[in-house]
Amino acid sequence: TPVYYLSQRGGFRNVYRFYYASAHWVLDVETDETGFVWYRVLDDLNQRLYYVPAEHLRRIPAEELAPLSPGVPGKRIEVDLQNQRLAAYEGGRQVLDAPIATGLSAGATPTGEFFVERKRPSRHMAAASRGPGFYDLPGVPWVCFILWTGVSTHGTYWHNDYGRPRSHGCINLTPEDARWVYRWTEPVVPPEEDFLKSESGTTVVVF
Repeated sequence: TPVYYLSQRGGFRNVYRFYYASAHWVLDVETDETGFVWYRVLDDLNQRLYYVPAEHLRRIPAEELAPLSPGVPGKRIEVDLQNQRLAAYEGGRQVLDAPIATGLSAGATPTGEFFVERKRPSRHMAAASRGPGFYDLPGVPWVCFILWTGVSTHGTYWHNDYGRPRSHGCINLTPEDARWVYRWTEPVVPPEEDFLKSESGTTVVVF
């Protein structure tokens, strides 16, 4: 669906297209003089406000974001770079096995033991400068950061190419699997919050 930005001159211009399975933080609902309903969306990267036809977005109810297995001890995630799989464990019991797409170049997805240190339901991800490999992706859904450099697990709406390296370093999941990981891992983000950080999030082992 097209997304519009209100310029300083008072007119609107098209800036992005939002795709199915992307996620966005809606601040308000507005109705114009014709009766058409718009969502006012915050772009977290550049702090601009965008206007999106409300009929093209679905509000996610709180129950669809409720934590999975809250309080269960021994949660951990294992990311297998060779086989391009992500597994989630509750103690010795495996509760998720999902295909992934990790860093295309050697070392892009770092190995080691990490933890989920930040989470947000939506993130506008973009390269710092244009050039080969440039990307500009608003509404990346269900982001669980494991490093302050930006490496995270997240949903991927721009490709369906799992099972082999593909990303700039993040751990790409299907949007459905990414939301499961977002709901299952600690810390738990309340539905009314768009960001949360922690010093004791779920362990993530990348090997």
